[in-house]
Amino acid sequence: MPKKEIDENTERNNANTDKKDSEIPSTNTDKIIEPDIVSEPVVEEEDSFIEKWKNNRFLLVRGTYYLLHSIWMVIMVVGGFIAWLIALLFI
Repeated sequence: MPKKEIDENTERNNANTDKKDSEIPSTNTDKIIEPDIVSEPVVEEEDSFIEKWKNNRFLLVRGTYYLLHSIWMVIMVVGGFIAWLIALLFI
């Protein structure tokens, strides 16, 4: 590979690439007012129907929630097991 010489378009002599202060003074002497940072309002989400049952103050409502939740979990486990058995048979 040929070695480049220093004068061979590698330096920019007298290049005006640096941004200098403008020569025309600004006519706006007012202070720059920065806008205030406005935060977004915090919106509380309402509890869902299930969350209301889970955190209810009445024992009967909470008991009903845990009873139905337990039944649902058993159904899902049994259904998952059956799906696993069917998938195992058709391999």
